[in-house]
Amino acid sequence: MQALLVDPPGQGLPAGTAGMLTELGWDLTSAADYQSAVGATSRGEVDAVIVKAPAPGLSGPEDSATFENLLRLAAAQQVATIILTDTPLIGKPRPQSVVETISPGVSVAELRGRFAMIERYHAHFRRLESELHNMERLSKRLNEHFREVDQEMRLAARLQRDFLPDVREPIDNVQFAAVYRPASWVSGDLFDVFRIDEDHTGFYVADAVGHGMAASLLTMFIKRSISPKQVNGSSYTILSPTDVLASLNDALAEQELPNCQFVTACYGLIDHRTLTLQYSRGGHPYPILITAEGIVSELRSSGGLLGLFHGGEFPTVETQLRPGDKLLLFSDGVELAFQTTEDERLDTNAYQEAFKSMASLSIQEMVRAIDDRLDLETGSLNPHDDVTIVGLEILES
Repeated sequence: MQALLVDPPGQGLPAGTAGMLTELGWDLTSAADYQSAVGATSRGEVDAVIVKAPAPGLSGPEDSATFENLLRLAAAQQVATIILTDTPLIGKPRPQSVVETISPGVSVAELRGRFAMIERYHAHFRRLESELHNMERLSKRLNEHFREVDQEMRLAARLQRDFLPDVREPIDNVQFAAVYRPASWVSGDLFDVFRIDEDHTGFYVADAVGHGMAASLLTMFIKRSISPKQVNGSSYTILSPTDVLASLNDALAEQELPNCQFVTACYGLIDHRTLTLQYSRGGHPYPILITAEGIVSELRSSGGLLGLFHGGEFPTVETQLRPGDKLLLFSDGVELAFQTTEDERLDTNAYQEAFKSMASLSIQEMVRAIDDRLDLETGSLNPHDDVTIVGLEILES
């Protein structure tokens, strides 16, 4: 190990200091003034410094300034420093610096003990310093990686939203509205609204179990697999909701999804001429019908989870709509936003009263009101699951 002895003229280190360090096996470097000591320390040539502080009244301002510079440099490079002084230093050393101040009258025996302690802990200290440096490098790399992941997730979120339909304009005599709230950057929920021909529009909400990247990738498969009609040359046949969900179920089951992953969905088909609604559901929350008179009811139908087994049954149910009627499809969890007490949480239909109070609103206003209610939920800034709502209203002719 290398010790720097700073011994300006007239200052003087304790007699025998150099001999004691040589006996301990230290290599010695001497500096005749503070400026030379700064140069040796800045080159990283020393492991410890012993220096006598400038004597008050005997040293000029230049010596004092250079001495302070030496201390700052030694602290920055984590060089163990022993300062011989009877005067308290101006400014406290940094907590992480290795600086000791002792009396100039210290014995060589005590100095021997101090340097022996420095030698004993030097290797351990340098190892910790190296590990800290490695951790800082690793932290920097992780931060860079997280920034890249964040950028990729932002792009994925934007692309996923680009696949969603624009429902601001009515389709013939039906006005749609939607809310789409991923729990994270990307969502396991999916909805779509599409014109099949001049008289028919299809729409659905699907929910892949979980949320995040894995569930969002599954939504891409769902969108590709849902086919509302079968084309035969120059003609086509509009598929019933039963056939649409059965086809989706078989396509998902064919993939043999890991970890018992499944999908829920509700698919609707509306005839613009007759205002007939056909729908099927697979494990999804029941659609909610709000009539023009403000009566709220669930449109019940059977149908199991999608993707677990081939050959599931998803019967089509038909209902007649009238101008002013509204329909809501939503993913799991929306109803909880309207249950504000523990007693209400035992009543899974409590949200229907809230929907009833919104019956006079247009479908766009109703969906916005539900969205605002979701913002009031505890934990809305860090939701546990994705939320999607699709609503429609039959317009007056």
